[in-house]
Amino acid sequence: MKNISKRFTIAIIHRNGFRRLKAALDSAINIAGKSDEILIIDNASTDNSMEKIEQDNAYKNIKIIKNSCNTGYAYTCNQAMSQGNGKYFLLCNNDIKLPKNCLSDFEKIFIDFPESGIIGGQLLDVNQNMVGSYSKAPTFFSELDSIGRLRSPERYQTIHEVGTLRGACLAVRRSTVESAGMMDEDFFFYFEETEWCTRIAKNGWKVLIAPHIKITHIGGDSTKSVYHGSRIEFFRSRLLFWHKALPSHLVIILYLWNIPKLIIDGCFYLIVTILTLGLNIRMRNKLLDRVVVLTWLLLGKPKKWGLPGKC
Repeated sequence: MKNISKRFTIAIIHRNGFRRLKAALDSAINIAGKSDEILIIDNASTDNSMEKIEQDNAYKNIKIIKNSCNTGYAYTCNQAMSQGNGKYFLLCNNDIKLPKNCLSDFEKIFIDFPESGIIGGQLLDVNQNMVGSYSKAPTFFSELDSIGRLRSPERYQTIHEVGTLRGACLAVRRSTVESAGMMDEDFFFYFEETEWCTRIAKNGWKVLIAPHIKITHIGGDSTKSVYHGSRIEFFRSRLLFWHKALPSHLVIILYLWNIPKLIIDGCFYLIVTILTLGLNIRMRNKLLDRVVVLTWLLLGKPKKWGLPGKC
């Protein structure tokens, strides 16, 4: 049994982006007490960001774990939970800023709600506008993608049980991890937190949103330069989630519906792109998304396609 010597293990998952990492790290240092620890897990960054952190004396007490290749988000979160000494874990993207007192706020919820297993805060964009931070658990009907899609949950004002949380910043009990298991490393990027939340709920724990804990999340920067590769990763993870969460006959139906839908969507965005002479960047990107994903599917879902630098 691992010796639990800390309250929180704050883990920042990083791949490239020194300024984002520094902002996230500074916010973590500002809220961490003597009973907490901070880890950085680096997924083979190529921009010298880790060298800059290591050379800065302000971060000399931060534990750093370096991977030699891009292992994916679930794997690095599991590394943090395996090597961290906290009673609780706070798993963070490198593009978030943690608010003052959030560790005490998360701890209070864990104490006040003994059945709570994993908690998310309300995410804010750079302009401090609220963005989607939770949703209902996916179902066969919601995965039909606009056919029978379930209504999005209301915007809760108080702590509330939800189906799944967005994985930018998650607080989880060690005992929950020991009970329900760690993240599924079959997921490289996307849907890992969705599968984890649904599995945690199936093991008798509650998935909670705490809207009073407001966390700034830049969002999208880690995949902005490799956008189309990220869409392949999204679709790959979505297919994997279907196979893990749904009976085989429902997975077949989803395939039979979603592949033609990609073609129909592609034709629609092609027409719009032609009519707008290619000047509507949003429509043009949606067309390219469909073309890239359809090509990937028709070529047998090549493993090498997607985000770069993968193990």
